[in-house]
Amino acid sequence: MFLEEPLWPPENFDGLAELRRSTGLPVASGENVGTIMEFERLLTAGAVDFVQPSPAKMGGITELRKVFPLAAVRNVGMMTHSFYDGPGLLAAVQVTAALGGTDAMIEWRWFDLEASIYGDALAPRNGRITVPDGPGLGLDPDPEVISAYRC
Repeated sequence: MFLEEPLWPPENFDGLAELRRSTGLPVASGENVGTIMEFERLLTAGAVDFVQPSPAKMGGITELRKVFPLAAVRNVGMMTHSFYDGPGLLAAVQVTAALGGTDAMIEWRWFDLEASIYGDALAPRNGRITVPDGPGLGLDPDPEVISAYRC
């Protein structure tokens, strides 16, 4: 579907744009971008087909929500990055569901854990997860799981 962050350093936006132009390969990047100004540079360079902001790395929901319109006006796909469980993942889910439209995606490394802090509430079904609808970020962590695995 895409080649993710194929160059080092990841802020080599001109190099990403050249790679994208010269190969025709779809490129995804942005999980290591920390500010809205850097996202503007990434998108202005024409470096990506999918932008991957990470709420845990860029200042949470307030900053994450600013990337969606920047990508939309350039017709660039959104794939919010969340390599985390916990509040970073919940923030990614909530903002992507609210602002991303039907084609928006979340990059998340799902795997079977011995115990999940949110039970099976975020277990994928047919490649999709249900957006939690509780207060705040939608789910509270299970205090029994926290207690059982506290160090």
